[in-house]
Amino acid sequence: MTDGGGIFRARQAKAVYAALRIRKEEIERGRPWQSYIETAFNVQRRMADRDFAAAEDWPALVAAHDHFVEDYNAQAHWAHRERADGRRSPAEVLGFLSGVRHREEELRRAFFSSRFSRTLDSLGYARFRHWRLYGEEALAGREAALWLAAESLTLEHEGEPLSRYEVSVEADTGELRSVGRPRLFGTSAAVAQPRLFGLDALGEAGWLKALRLEGYAPRRPGPPQGLQGALFPFSVGWS
Repeated sequence: MTDGGGIFRARQAKAVYAALRIRKEEIERGRPWQSYIETAFNVQRRMADRDFAAAEDWPALVAAHDHFVEDYNAQAHWAHRERADGRRSPAEVLGFLSGVRHREEELRRAFFSSRFSRTLDSLGYARFRHWRLYGEEALAGREAALWLAAESLTLEHEGEPLSRYEVSVEADTGELRSVGRPRLFGTSAAVAQPRLFGLDALGEAGWLKALRLEGYAPRRPGPPQGLQGALFPFSVGWS
């Protein structure tokens, strides 16, 4: 639940919602009292300032944060003082609810990588930013998700990893400067026509899993094929 701020409607934010299967809702315009989440965050920050100020290094800061979270969730809150069920702390009020728990890898990917979609060609490769990257031949013609992080690129199909590459990204343009160290994952897909021999037998030099492509050359305007004749004499138009 958020307000209508642009940061919550940004493309990267929408990608996070989709990756973590979050249904986002907005409060009505001009009615900020429908959500006091920012106020709650500021109250929490002020409550934790004293312990944070006493921390002299990073481990102490982490310990202070953990201690604050435990106290905040376990201690009685004024807002719950009149509950008929006797639950007074956030842990008591919400402890029986079980939400979706995401793995650390899923959270890291959702917040620190970008998702792209590509269709695998007849040999199982995806074209991405002037590179041809192998995913899985058995999934030719199917859509694959490409997760681009700071130093890695992962190809997936329906949540199943196909391949992963170490990449170097140009900071200014976002283009891939280099792609290497491919890692292929075993998948449940199988090619319709079995190969005569395993592609691994070709070695790293024989089976190119990442191939750099030439950039698109700008089109040069060609000569006119012919001149369009006048539809009527100029004298007619002025008469």
